[in-house]
Amino acid sequence: MNLQTCRQCRHFTDHPEELERLVPGLRILSSAYSAVRADNGICGRHDIIQRPIPACADFEEVVLFRSR
Repeated sequence: MNLQTCRQCRHFTDHPEELERLVPGLRILSSAYSAVRADNGICGRHDIIQRPIPACADFEEVVLFRSR
């Protein structure tokens, strides 16, 4: 069973500032801070806007900090 989701993938972003940069004109519609967006984000690997669904075969885990 795959417990990983797109949210933990390095290809996925759901940060409002980044979404507004990646989707020109988004601020005209509202903004990436909107509740309508919910938890949707952009998959940079597949170039689509989607929910953070269970991760696909292209999943690469985000590594924020590695101790030595």
